[in-house]
Amino acid sequence: MIRRVSLLLWLLVAALGFTACIRTTEQPVSAPPTQPPATLAPLTPALLPTSTLPVPTPRTQPERMGTFFFYWYHCPERACDASELTAIPPGWLTPLPDDPDPRDGLAYSSINYDWFEGELRDLVDVGFDLILPVSWGDHPHPWFRQDRLDLLVQANGILEEPLAIGMFLDTTAQQAMYNDFVADGYRFGPTIPRMPLSDARSGYFFYDLHIKGFFERIPREMWATEQGRPIIVTYTALCCDELYRAGELWHAVKAAFRADFGVEPWLILEETWFTPEARAPGEGLQPLELVADGRYHWGTALHGPQTATLRNFSVTSVGPGFDNRRIVGITDPRSQPREEPPGGGPRSNGAFFRASLAAVPPETDLLLIETWNEWPESTGIARASHQGLDGQPLPDDFYMDLLRRWRRGG
Repeated sequence: MIRRVSLLLWLLVAALGFTACIRTTEQPVSAPPTQPPATLAPLTPALLPTSTLPVPTPRTQPERMGTFFFYWYHCPERACDASELTAIPPGWLTPLPDDPDPRDGLAYSSINYDWFEGELRDLVDVGFDLILPVSWGDHPHPWFRQDRLDLLVQANGILEEPLAIGMFLDTTAQQAMYNDFVADGYRFGPTIPRMPLSDARSGYFFYDLHIKGFFERIPREMWATEQGRPIIVTYTALCCDELYRAGELWHAVKAAFRADFGVEPWLILEETWFTPEARAPGEGLQPLELVADGRYHWGTALHGPQTATLRNFSVTSVGPGFDNRRIVGITDPRSQPREEPPGGGPRSNGAFFRASLAAVPPETDLLLIETWNEWPESTGIARASHQGLDGQPLPDDFYMDLLRRWRRGG
């Protein structure tokens, strides 16, 4: 249960300054004293350049590549029913291969340092530039709380070239946190009440209980940034109602972040946030497209590759396929076989992922792979025991190698 004392402090701050923070504009900065224009002597023929600068070569690959990294696992001890998976990663049921100390009983677990280190080394080997740990804040499960990030940071720090770390803000957590407060139950889902953004406490659940604590645990030198600003990518808007106030919410969150960390985050919102009422909320309210710094599509592991652009910043997302039909209690079973390319065509091992990667525009600024290791929905590309079309096991790094060769132009 979220402590009400903290909430009262938030409400006091909100009453005194939250609205003002939203409305306040930046003070103009005085221009430096103007200098007299320099007088340039005309070039004589002997001084005229004989060649021009080389024309930049067009990009053939996205500038940077990142992925969604799930650390909500604690296997083989808890929530590790292999019957729900289409592919089982190493360590799910047995000790990790080459685990230096398997006696602790930990394997595919966020409590296991060796698991973090192994995953990070694989991510570097494939060619990722940054990772987005999938965060729910302080989840009720002790193995999925903010302090688990400490082991991630520790393992990342020993790499010769540490990965940059951004934040994937799973907004499902905001729905759960809100219901935990108003209804005494950490609940989320399509039949559970959503958080109304008109509630002045909404910013508290997004920033104070979630975003702030995440970035306090990631050293600044490890932050994934765009133009010097730390990257936050959000999940869908299914957590919330009254999205005409979405611009107000995210503007306030960015201002609060700037007050604490001295810089605004680079905010990449999922496409469902950009509803007509969020884009044109009415007089006096912040239009969301002016607040966000980027946009992207979630669900490309199921629906195929998508690219979204906001103010010349392009994000493309792709995935290897999808299958949630084995999850117990699932209300919306769906599947996209990995062997079938988007839109149909000849079947082959990894066809969906190959075709999705081939469709990535080279001018993409950020490519997001959906996902590194979400196993219940079968969207992971990390090591796992996939089967080929002939029924025989594929190499456990089959999808890693497919992406590695594509990234290297092979």
